[in-house]
Amino acid sequence: MAELTPVGSRLSEALLPRELAPRELLRTPAVSRWNALRGVRVGLTVSVLLLLMIGANLATPLYPALQRSLHLTSVDTTVLFTIYVFALLPVLLAVGHWSDHLGRRAMVLPAVLLAAAGDLTFASAHSLAQLAVGRAIQGIAVGLTTAAAGAALADLLPDQPAAAARLTLAASAGGVALGPLLGATLDVGSDPLVTPFVTHAIVLLALCVPLLLLHPRSPGQEPAVHPRPPLPLRPRAFSLPTRGRRPFLLTAATGFTSYAVFGVYLSLAPSYAATLLHTRNPLAGAAVAALLLGSSATAQLLARPTRRRTVPAMGLTGLALGLGLVVLAAYVHQPALLFTGSLLAGVCQGLAFRALFTQATAAMDPERRGSQLSALWVVVYLGSSVPTIAVGMLTQSYGILPAVSVFAAVAGLACLAIAAASLRRERS
Repeated sequence: MAELTPVGSRLSEALLPRELAPRELLRTPAVSRWNALRGVRVGLTVSVLLLLMIGANLATPLYPALQRSLHLTSVDTTVLFTIYVFALLPVLLAVGHWSDHLGRRAMVLPAVLLAAAGDLTFASAHSLAQLAVGRAIQGIAVGLTTAAAGAALADLLPDQPAAAARLTLAASAGGVALGPLLGATLDVGSDPLVTPFVTHAIVLLALCVPLLLLHPRSPGQEPAVHPRPPLPLRPRAFSLPTRGRRPFLLTAATGFTSYAVFGVYLSLAPSYAATLLHTRNPLAGAAVAALLLGSSATAQLLARPTRRRTVPAMGLTGLALGLGLVVLAAYVHQPALLFTGSLLAGVCQGLAFRALFTQATAAMDPERRGSQLSALWVVVYLGSSVPTIAVGMLTQSYGILPAVSVFAAVAGLACLAIAAASLRRERS
């Protein structure tokens, strides 16, 4: 998966049987000779992204139990969630462009191994510091994978940019949605962390086997020769695409706002749902978080592609409305509004973000796709860190309902402002 197929390869070349691959072009050890079909490579890439996002969110429904057993505060919980983001961002900034030079698999395989190590660290943790170390390792692993996997899917599907964007976003959001559900389902025994994270680590280690055997280049292709700047692996300054800059900025703003919503849901939804539903069952909070993120992933995966530029504006408006319903549910004591608002917000976020993400990635320079995707994801992931900590601090000082209400109002106004900007773009 290092370079699952070179940019611009044709389907017929990706499907060449192993015997037709010129051996002088296969410059890897003998064990790495599996010239898998393009569909297999796409499946492996999606699996990696899905599993890493599941692992980063397994602990979401377990935070209330951890708060009781380790005497954590709401700020501790949000800090634990955002430590992973703060570990992820420097990796994206420093090495996000490496897959453009070293290849996609060279970034993905170490990330899978690191994620397994993070799982085992989290499973054996008995203090806030140990939990923080496990979260940091998970963040580093996701940082290594995010841009590389997205760029790999774009490389594999050069003639289907919408499909590549759809798979990237659906795997990311789907993993975030499944993580809480699996964490709650596997919460067995006296220690709620052991079974979910040990099971996940075993699955990741099993995934390493096909990744090790997979040949990193498409057979029968001459390696492209491009002039490289000196020290191409050194950290680069934050940069934007030279073309398609406006779609990039709109996508980044939408991602920042919607991932702020995701971050608040993942860190505080269990407590918010427990308060509204009068239950301590971890599946309740997991279901609320999974409904938002699962509906987003489903919308991104199943909705038919469209070129209508009103879709982002409509989606962002629906996201703002959904947040309003989520807050209203607590004031009028109607749990149905919580689920309705979460579903509406998830579907609308998925439609808006996918439409903008597809436009942004289609306009990126193929030779710098990994680097430019890294820049985009840095902005997006910032949304799930700083706002989440702020809401956690508000929760500790004023309570969860006022904190969530203030956040929903700010996020809703931001959604409406971005929606207006997307409509102005259509008229220009």
